[in-house]
Amino acid sequence: MYQDDPYDEAPAGPAHYGIPPGALPDKRPVEAQRMGLSRHTQEGALMEFATHLSPAKPTHRFIAWIMLAAFAAPVLYTVYILL
Repeated sequence: MYQDDPYDEAPAGPAHYGIPPGALPDKRPVEAQRMGLSRHTQEGALMEFATHLSPAKPTHRFIAWIMLAAFAAPVLYTVYILL
């Protein structure tokens, strides 16, 4: 390619600087590690997001209530239809 092409090479990431992937501490709960959940899976990303919510902040509480409604609504609707 051309010598001045900025898109010729990918930018260097942590692996390019000699940091092995296992060098960073794993902060996941033991149960999440056992199940193989990480922030790279859908369930793990949701769990990580929920664990970072602080009950002391009103906006975080509001988001937690929205999440609870989002997960409880399909269950409640299904029970309502079945009855």
